[in-house]
Amino acid sequence: MYSAPEMLIEEPNDRGTMYAMVEQDNRTAYFYLYPSEIMGNRFKPRPCWLRNLQPAPENMDTAAMENGVAPMLEARFCSHPLGKEPLQKEKISFIWNVEGDGAALVYDDEIIGIIPGWGLYMDQPPAYAADCISSGDNSITFPLGTPETNETYRKFIAANDFWNSWADENKGPWHKIQQEFMIAYEDVFGPEKSYFAIDDNKWPPMAMAKYEKDDIVYFITLGMSIRPMPWVDILYNDNANAYHRAELAIALDKKVYTEEQMMAMAQVVAGLADRPWKIVTWLGEGHTVSSGALPPPYESLILSSALYNGQDINIPQMYGDKVNLYWAVPITFEERSFAHSKDNGGYDLLEKMIGAGLNHIVGNRDAVI
Repeated sequence: MYSAPEMLIEEPNDRGTMYAMVEQDNRTAYFYLYPSEIMGNRFKPRPCWLRNLQPAPENMDTAAMENGVAPMLEARFCSHPLGKEPLQKEKISFIWNVEGDGAALVYDDEIIGIIPGWGLYMDQPPAYAADCISSGDNSITFPLGTPETNETYRKFIAANDFWNSWADENKGPWHKIQQEFMIAYEDVFGPEKSYFAIDDNKWPPMAMAKYEKDDIVYFITLGMSIRPMPWVDILYNDNANAYHRAELAIALDKKVYTEEQMMAMAQVVAGLADRPWKIVTWLGEGHTVSSGALPPPYESLILSSALYNGQDINIPQMYGDKVNLYWAVPITFEERSFAHSKDNGGYDLLEKMIGAGLNHIVGNRDAVI
């Protein structure tokens, strides 16, 4: 009754954290997103029914589920209750969202299935299918609709346009983005002293520029904000555009730290620039990151835009979104423990730091905890 499913195609995202796959047996075809081994048990696979290949059951296909195989969709939810022809693997491709946590399945140049990125963080992740025409109370597959009726559909069309715009390295947007950010930084901190590529020859292009002003050495990233961070859509919903994108910076008092110490701390910050996509997370106000490369007594960094009290930096928007510049400030083990002791403890730690007269410039200071 049930044939062994055939895997038609499998493809990782650009950081290898998720895989997109299409499987088909003699009854039905499914699109899946599943986490790679490097993600451990943090996330579970997400299914998207695509089509039935045989006449659809009238009721939920519990027999298939009890046998551990993919269920067919009920007849009342199908555009083809008698079944459709099997998928041909040479006609299948994927569009990944820019965050890397969701994908659309393209068949014969048309989107026929979508697994949205924000569903990764839900207990019952939804999916959208072109051949689904209705849904019930317990459904996890919903009608795809049209770009006019489905915002998720529109976002994947935009994602496809985005990837196409970056296809030609020589004609892509990087040069313009690079110049806009460099001008914004130089207007405040003066001409760059050094410029370092920090993207490890991977997309997107990312760099860190070094500046010096009034005995303070600044290291600031550019390019990190090209792609929106995972998690943000589900956490902030309609306000996500204000938190999607970030750049990172650190300001160091050269009278306190040696060049070697400053470069070591700058490298820690540079290493954070790919962190949201490398481990499927996000960075925001009050977040902390531990590091063994910081000078004693510090063992972590706290990220904050609120600590910055310098001249306004006219940071360009990125694809219509605000770009947040988070300053990395070293903190002690006790300060980090305080930040982790309660919900939003990072905000409370920042309040104590600001109350003690601290700002974004890293130098000698007394601990606030």
